[in-house]
Amino acid sequence: MIIVVMGVSGAGKTTVGSLLADALQCEYLDADALHSAENIAAMARGEPLDDSDRAPWLVAVHARISEAHGRGQTLVVGCSALRRSYRETLAEGVPVIWVYLRGAPELIRERLDRRAGHFADERILDSQLATLEEPRDAIVVDIALPPAAIVEQVLVRVSGSRALHILGADELGARTAAAVAATIRAVVASTGRCSLVLSGGDTPRAMHHALATRHGAEIPWSDVHVFWSDERYVPPDDARSNYGMARATLLDHVPSPPGNIHSMPTWFDDPGAAARAYEDVLTNYFRGAPPSFDIAVLGVGEDGHTASLFPHADALHERERRVLAVRADVDPPLRLTLTLPALLACARNWFLVAGKNKARAVRDVLRATQDDAEVLPAAAVLRARGDVTWWLDHEAASLLDPEIVRDAAY
Repeated sequence: MIIVVMGVSGAGKTTVGSLLADALQCEYLDADALHSAENIAAMARGEPLDDSDRAPWLVAVHARISEAHGRGQTLVVGCSALRRSYRETLAEGVPVIWVYLRGAPELIRERLDRRAGHFADERILDSQLATLEEPRDAIVVDIALPPAAIVEQVLVRVSGSRALHILGADELGARTAAAVAATIRAVVASTGRCSLVLSGGDTPRAMHHALATRHGAEIPWSDVHVFWSDERYVPPDDARSNYGMARATLLDHVPSPPGNIHSMPTWFDDPGAAARAYEDVLTNYFRGAPPSFDIAVLGVGEDGHTASLFPHADALHERERRVLAVRADVDPPLRLTLTLPALLACARNWFLVAGKNKARAVRDVLRATQDDAEVLPAAAVLRARGDVTWWLDHEAASLLDPEIVRDAAY
């Protein structure tokens, strides 16, 4: 595994990268150490480098990355990697996980003012900010967080676990709710807020009830922001509304501030405009960074769909948009849905599935390969970098291969 921690000077690449390497028990490489003496002298004079200056340096860093990858080693690299073309050079022939340390220029300037003994100082920051092309495919973290919290956020997104819990139907909702509540508390304690994605259907009702009745008082609801994986394009008071179900079973029973409840808008005449409006909501919450939810509670349909991503749908091939309006052969046919890029970036995708009618879909999804995602969309989520956990009742798990049940993993 190759992880490149990127950002401008003063973002904290060395601090975060070193801590991350310690946590992963691997080598940390400060890419600045591979600059030529001429480059270092120029930066020390406050002279920004141009692409011709950087080219040999990028080749040297890529060589170290390729060597580690060829040996099957985990390596954490601290490297500015400001332009997309630089990142393409570094990742040529190597699967790289990008971690982008993102922060306000004012905070970075303040840090640089305090830093002594480094050849890159505040004089080159403006040049770096002008050069920076923010990545779309990175794990984005806020540098205002403590370094330990940043590392914790990164770890769950780069080395997520795969787990399976098979429970009695009468305890499925309660056990899932307890795990959700504990995770919310931990995330809020670490980062100050938590994003929770809810889904529709009947299965989450018991979990919602347990969250409200057993854990309502212990969850810091003022720091929890609630989103939805998908929504039927019906009014909020329609019996088919996912938002309406969540409000009746959970949100009306806990002190969640109205401003923290981000329902998908279904009142636009143009559903496409509604999808774009929800993307704006996500952009505002994630401060312009690509969405990366802390917890997404998902379901699986009998046909293997999840959210409103259905088999053979064009939406399965979306790579840029995070929310789409879709039409499917279901009732109601018009829906809004998070896309695969949004789900794959979640820190934790938790599938909550109950009932014998879901057993075949659960078995097929857990047997699936990446090539099967076209017919079993839920299988695409299995390649998420973060945690993917299945919470099943005995009936939903009844067709699973014995070795999966025995190992409680997949």
